[in-house]
Amino acid sequence: MSHRRQFMQAAVATSVAGAGNSWQLAGSAWAAPAVERWRAKVVRLEALTHNVRRVSLLPLDTEFTFAAGQYVLLRAPAGYLTDFNARYQTKHKQVARPYSFASMPAAGSGFDLIIKHYPAPPDREDQVPPGVLSTYVHKHLKVGDTVQLGKPRGKLYSPTEPDRPVVMVAGGVGAAPFVGLLSHLFREGVDKEREIYFFLGVRSRKDLLLHEQFGQWAKTKPAFHYIPALSHPEPTDNWNGRKGYINVVLEKHFKDQLDAEVYLAGSPVMVKFTRQVLDKLGVKKERVHKDPIRVQ
Repeated sequence: MSHRRQFMQAAVATSVAGAGNSWQLAGSAWAAPAVERWRAKVVRLEALTHNVRRVSLLPLDTEFTFAAGQYVLLRAPAGYLTDFNARYQTKHKQVARPYSFASMPAAGSGFDLIIKHYPAPPDREDQVPPGVLSTYVHKHLKVGDTVQLGKPRGKLYSPTEPDRPVVMVAGGVGAAPFVGLLSHLFREGVDKEREIYFFLGVRSRKDLLLHEQFGQWAKTKPAFHYIPALSHPEPTDNWNGRKGYINVVLEKHFKDQLDAEVYLAGSPVMVKFTRQVLDKLGVKKERVHKDPIRVQ
Protein backbone atom coordinates (compact mmCIF):
# COMPACT_ATOMS: atom_id res chain seq x y z
CA MET A 1 0.00 0.00 0.00
CA SER A 2 1.38 3.43 -0.91
CA HIS A 3 2.30 5.96 1.76
CA ARG A 4 -0.32 8.39 0.43
CA ARG A 5 -3.05 5.74 0.54
CA GLN A 6 -2.11 4.77 4.11
CA PHE A 7 -2.28 8.41 5.13
CA MET A 8 -5.69 8.98 3.54
CA GLN A 9 -7.23 5.81 5.00
CA ALA A 10 -6.01 6.73 8.48
CA ALA A 11 -7.29 10.29 8.04
CA VAL A 12 -10.76 9.07 7.09
CA ALA A 13 -10.87 6.68 10.05
CA THR A 14 -9.80 9.44 12.44
CA SER A 15 -12.32 11.90 11.03
CA VAL A 16 -15.23 9.48 11.47
CA ALA A 17 -14.15 8.38 14.95
CA GLY A 18 -13.70 11.94 16.19
CA ALA A 19 -16.62 13.65 14.48
CA GLY A 20 -18.63 14.04 17.66
CA ASN A 21 -15.76 14.81 20.01
CA SER A 22 -13.24 17.11 18.39
CA TRP A 23 -10.70 17.36 21.20
CA GLN A 24 -9.22 14.91 23.65
CA LEU A 25 -6.05 14.40 25.64
CA ALA A 26 -3.59 11.80 24.44
CA GLY A 27 -4.42 8.39 25.81
CA SER A 28 -7.82 9.23 27.28
CA ALA A 29 -11.33 10.27 26.42
CA TRP A 30 -12.02 13.72 27.77
CA ALA A 31 -14.10 14.36 30.90
CA ALA A 32 -14.37 17.76 32.55
CA PRO A 33 -13.06 18.07 36.12
CA ALA A 34 -15.48 19.72 38.52
CA VAL A 35 -12.94 21.87 40.36
CA GLU A 36 -10.32 24.57 39.77
CA ARG A 37 -12.52 27.22 38.17
CA TRP A 38 -11.04 30.51 37.00
CA ARG A 39 -12.65 33.42 35.15
CA ALA A 40 -11.59 35.53 32.19
CA LYS A 41 -13.20 38.28 30.13
CA VAL A 42 -13.32 38.17 26.33
CA VAL A 43 -11.58 41.32 25.08
CA ARG A 44 -11.19 40.47 21.38
CA LEU A 45 -12.41 37.97 18.78
CA GLU A 46 -10.51 37.66 15.51
CA ALA A 47 -11.04 35.40 12.49
CA LEU A 48 -7.68 33.92 11.45
CA THR A 49 -9.10 31.71 8.69
CA HIS A 50 -12.55 30.68 7.44
CA ASN A 51 -12.93 28.30 10.42
CA VAL A 52 -10.32 29.34 13.00
CA ARG A 53 -10.83 32.10 15.55
CA ARG A 54 -8.41 33.76 17.95
CA VAL A 55 -9.96 34.52 21.34
CA SER A 56 -8.15 37.12 23.46
CA LEU A 57 -8.90 36.84 27.17
CA LEU A 58 -8.11 38.88 30.26
CA PRO A 59 -7.98 36.91 33.54
CA LEU A 60 -10.30 38.22 36.24
CA ASP A 61 -8.35 36.33 38.91
CA THR A 62 -4.92 37.82 39.62
CA GLU A 63 -3.50 34.44 40.67
CA PHE A 64 -4.04 33.00 37.18
CA THR A 65 -0.63 32.22 35.62
CA PHE A 66 0.69 29.80 33.01
CA ALA A 67 3.97 28.66 31.46
CA ALA A 68 5.04 28.37 27.83
CA GLY A 69 3.72 25.17 26.28
CA GLN A 70 0.77 24.69 28.64
CA TYR A 71 -2.95 24.35 27.90
CA VAL A 72 -6.13 25.38 29.69
CA LEU A 73 -9.65 23.99 29.96
CA LEU A 74 -12.44 26.12 28.55
CA ARG A 75 -15.89 25.28 29.95
CA ALA A 76 -19.27 25.53 28.26
CA PRO A 77 -21.88 27.60 30.16
CA ALA A 78 -24.77 25.66 31.63
CA GLY A 79 -27.37 27.70 29.77
CA TYR A 80 -25.69 27.09 26.43
CA LEU A 81 -25.53 23.34 27.15
CA THR A 82 -29.26 23.27 27.93
CA ASP A 83 -30.03 24.84 24.53
CA PHE A 84 -27.50 22.61 22.75
CA ASN A 85 -28.98 19.45 24.30
CA ALA A 86 -32.48 20.47 23.30
CA ARG A 87 -31.48 21.24 19.72
CA TYR A 88 -29.30 18.19 19.07
CA GLN A 89 -30.94 15.68 21.42
CA THR A 90 -27.74 15.27 23.45
CA LYS A 91 -27.32 14.85 27.21
CA HIS A 92 -24.28 16.95 28.12
CA LYS A 93 -24.07 17.93 31.79
CA GLN A 94 -20.57 19.44 31.98
CA VAL A 95 -18.31 20.04 29.01
CA ALA A 96 -14.76 21.37 28.93
CA ARG A 97 -12.14 21.17 26.22
CA PRO A 98 -8.37 21.74 26.40
CA TYR A 99 -6.86 24.53 24.30
CA SER A 100 -3.20 25.47 24.11
CA PHE A 101 -2.10 28.95 25.12
CA ALA A 102 -1.30 30.80 21.89
CA SER A 103 0.62 33.68 23.46
CA MET A 104 3.64 33.91 25.70
CA PRO A 105 3.28 34.12 29.48
CA ALA A 106 3.34 37.60 30.97
CA ALA A 107 2.38 38.38 34.55
CA GLY A 108 -0.93 40.21 34.90
CA SER A 109 -1.64 40.35 31.17
CA GLY A 110 -4.11 38.69 28.86
CA PHE A 111 -3.63 35.63 26.70
CA ASP A 112 -4.88 34.10 23.47
CA LEU A 113 -6.50 30.82 22.52
CA ILE A 114 -6.79 29.69 18.90
CA ILE A 115 -9.90 27.58 18.30
CA LYS A 116 -11.10 25.79 15.19
CA HIS A 117 -14.80 25.26 14.50
CA TYR A 118 -15.93 21.67 14.03
CA PRO A 119 -19.35 21.65 12.33
CA ALA A 120 -21.41 18.53 11.85
CA PRO A 121 -20.30 16.46 8.83
CA PRO A 122 -22.23 17.75 5.78
CA ASP A 123 -23.73 14.34 5.01
CA ARG A 124 -24.54 13.46 8.65
CA GLU A 125 -26.02 16.66 10.09
CA ASP A 126 -29.09 14.78 11.35
CA GLN A 127 -26.95 12.14 13.08
CA VAL A 128 -23.82 13.87 14.39
CA PRO A 129 -23.94 17.20 16.26
CA PRO A 130 -21.26 19.87 15.78
CA GLY A 131 -18.44 20.32 18.27
CA VAL A 132 -19.92 21.56 21.53
CA LEU A 133 -17.21 24.01 22.59
CA SER A 134 -16.11 25.10 19.13
CA THR A 135 -19.72 25.95 18.21
CA TYR A 136 -20.04 27.95 21.42
CA VAL A 137 -16.88 29.91 20.61
CA HIS A 138 -17.66 30.52 16.94
CA LYS A 139 -21.42 31.04 17.06
CA HIS A 140 -22.24 32.39 20.51
CA LEU A 141 -19.22 33.94 22.26
CA LYS A 142 -19.11 37.77 22.27
CA VAL A 143 -16.66 40.45 23.36
CA GLY A 144 -17.39 41.31 26.98
CA ASP A 145 -18.53 37.79 27.93
CA THR A 146 -16.99 36.06 30.94
CA VAL A 147 -15.78 32.49 30.46
CA GLN A 148 -14.91 29.76 32.95
CA LEU A 149 -11.47 28.15 32.79
CA GLY A 150 -9.67 25.30 34.49
CA LYS A 151 -6.17 25.33 35.91
CA PRO A 152 -3.35 25.60 33.31
CA ARG A 153 -1.79 22.19 32.78
CA GLY A 154 0.72 20.30 30.68
CA LYS A 155 4.37 20.71 29.82
CA LEU A 156 5.06 20.66 26.09
CA TYR A 157 8.28 22.66 26.46
CA SER A 158 11.24 22.51 28.84
CA PRO A 159 14.61 24.21 28.34
CA THR A 160 17.08 21.84 26.65
CA GLU A 161 20.77 21.80 25.80
CA PRO A 162 21.68 24.68 23.47
CA ASP A 163 23.82 22.59 21.12
CA ARG A 164 20.88 21.25 19.11
CA PRO A 165 18.44 23.01 16.80
CA VAL A 166 14.74 23.19 17.65
CA VAL A 167 12.28 21.71 15.17
CA MET A 168 8.54 22.31 15.50
CA VAL A 169 6.03 20.48 13.32
CA ALA A 170 2.37 21.51 13.32
CA GLY A 171 -0.67 20.33 11.46
CA GLY A 172 -3.35 22.98 10.97
CA VAL A 173 -4.59 24.46 14.23
CA GLY A 174 -1.81 22.49 15.92
CA ALA A 175 0.16 25.68 15.27
CA ALA A 176 -1.56 27.24 18.30
CA PRO A 177 0.91 26.19 21.04
CA PHE A 178 3.86 27.20 18.87
CA VAL A 179 2.65 30.79 18.48
CA GLY A 180 3.18 31.33 22.18
CA LEU A 181 6.21 29.08 22.42
CA LEU A 182 8.03 30.83 19.58
CA SER A 183 7.28 34.24 21.13
CA HIS A 184 8.72 32.95 24.40
CA LEU A 185 11.87 31.58 22.73
CA PHE A 186 12.45 34.86 20.90
CA ARG A 187 12.01 36.84 24.11
CA GLU A 188 14.51 34.57 25.86
CA GLY A 189 16.99 34.96 22.99
CA VAL A 190 17.05 31.26 22.13
CA ASP A 191 17.17 32.12 18.42
CA LYS A 192 20.49 33.86 19.08
CA GLU A 193 22.15 30.55 19.95
CA ARG A 194 20.09 27.87 18.16
CA GLU A 195 18.51 27.31 14.76
CA ILE A 196 14.70 27.09 14.98
CA TYR A 197 12.63 25.39 12.28
CA PHE A 198 8.84 25.65 12.11
CA PHE A 199 7.00 23.33 9.71
CA LEU A 200 3.30 24.09 9.24
CA GLY A 201 1.08 21.83 7.17
CA VAL A 202 -2.46 22.70 6.08
CA ARG A 203 -4.78 21.61 3.28
CA SER A 204 -5.04 24.79 1.16
CA ARG A 205 -4.21 28.49 1.26
CA LYS A 206 -7.47 29.37 3.03
CA ASP A 207 -6.42 27.15 5.95
CA LEU A 208 -3.01 28.80 6.44
CA LEU A 209 -3.26 30.68 9.72
CA LEU A 210 -0.91 33.49 10.80
CA HIS A 211 1.10 33.08 7.60
CA GLU A 212 2.11 36.75 7.54
CA GLN A 213 3.26 36.74 11.17
CA PHE A 214 5.42 33.64 10.74
CA GLY A 215 6.80 35.02 7.49
CA GLN A 216 7.72 38.31 9.14
CA TRP A 217 9.54 36.48 11.93
CA ALA A 218 11.50 34.55 9.28
CA LYS A 219 12.54 37.84 7.64
CA THR A 220 13.69 39.51 10.85
CA LYS A 221 15.18 36.56 12.72
CA PRO A 222 18.00 34.90 10.74
CA ALA A 223 17.98 31.67 12.79
CA PHE A 224 14.23 31.14 12.40
CA HIS A 225 13.13 29.07 9.41
CA TYR A 226 9.44 28.97 8.48
CA ILE A 227 8.43 26.10 6.15
CA PRO A 228 4.70 26.06 5.31
CA ALA A 229 3.22 23.40 3.03
CA LEU A 230 -0.16 22.81 1.37
CA SER A 231 -1.29 19.21 0.95
CA HIS A 232 -4.15 20.00 -1.46
CA PRO A 233 -3.64 23.50 -2.92
CA GLU A 234 -6.51 24.95 -4.92
CA PRO A 235 -5.83 26.17 -8.50
CA THR A 236 -6.64 29.70 -7.32
CA ASP A 237 -4.10 29.54 -4.46
CA ASN A 238 -1.20 30.45 -6.77
CA TRP A 239 1.04 28.64 -4.31
CA ASN A 240 4.76 28.49 -5.09
CA GLY A 241 5.82 27.02 -1.75
CA ARG A 242 6.15 23.42 -0.56
CA LYS A 243 3.39 20.97 -1.48
CA GLY A 244 2.48 17.66 0.16
CA TYR A 245 1.87 16.32 3.63
CA ILE A 246 4.05 17.98 6.24
CA ASN A 247 5.77 14.74 7.28
CA VAL A 248 6.96 14.25 3.68
CA VAL A 249 8.10 17.88 3.48
CA LEU A 250 10.02 17.39 6.73
CA GLU A 251 11.76 14.28 5.41
CA LYS A 252 12.75 15.97 2.15
CA HIS A 253 14.10 18.99 4.00
CA PHE A 254 16.49 17.13 6.29
CA LYS A 255 17.07 14.11 3.99
CA ASP A 256 19.55 12.05 6.04
CA GLN A 257 20.13 12.53 9.76
CA LEU A 258 18.64 14.96 12.24
CA ASP A 259 19.98 15.71 15.73
CA ALA A 260 17.43 18.12 17.21
CA GLU A 261 14.81 18.72 19.86
CA VAL A 262 11.51 18.14 18.07
CA TYR A 263 8.06 19.34 19.11
CA LEU A 264 4.86 18.00 17.51
CA ALA A 265 1.26 19.24 17.60
CA GLY A 266 -1.62 18.18 15.39
CA SER A 267 -3.90 15.29 14.55
CA PRO A 268 -3.00 11.72 15.59
CA VAL A 269 -2.51 10.87 11.90
CA MET A 270 -0.05 13.69 11.36
CA VAL A 271 1.84 12.88 14.56
CA LYS A 272 2.00 9.17 13.69
CA PHE A 273 3.52 9.67 10.24
CA THR A 274 5.83 12.45 11.43
CA ARG A 275 7.22 10.19 14.15
CA GLN A 276 7.94 7.56 11.49
CA VAL A 277 9.94 10.15 9.58
CA LEU A 278 11.80 11.15 12.74
CA ASP A 279 12.70 7.50 13.33
CA LYS A 280 14.16 7.33 9.82
CA LEU A 281 16.16 10.48 10.49
CA GLY A 282 17.58 8.98 13.68
CA VAL A 283 15.94 11.32 16.17
CA LYS A 284 16.01 9.73 19.62
CA LYS A 285 12.61 9.20 21.23
CA GLU A 286 13.55 11.26 24.27
CA ARG A 287 14.12 14.25 21.99
CA VAL A 288 10.57 14.13 20.57
CA HIS A 289 8.04 16.17 22.57
CA LYS A 290 4.35 15.91 21.75
CA ASP A 291 1.51 18.25 22.62
CA PRO A 292 -0.89 16.21 24.84
CA ILE A 293 -3.91 17.67 23.02
CA ARG A 294 -5.14 15.60 20.10
CA VAL A 295 -6.95 17.47 17.34
CA GLN A 296 -9.44 15.05 15.75
